Amino acid sequence: MLLFCLRRSNKVYDLYVEPFAESIDLPDESREAALGRYASAFAARLDHYCRQSPLQWFNFYDFWGKPI
Repeated sequence: MLLFCLRRSNKVYDLYVEPFAESIDLPDESREAALGRYASAFAARLDHYCRQSPLQWFNFYDFWGKPI
């Protein structure tokens, strides 16, 4: 299942829950390809919701900071 929550106003949120996959199958002989398909499917759904509310997505990790 996937869950996304988007703020519509100060006190109103829309909650979206949707099935992602009936099951996650990662066969040994094609594990990388299967992972790629699941990652692509997740990215497509994330893209959908990011486009609905592009200013509500935050990254709390400083990817662009100085290397440790």
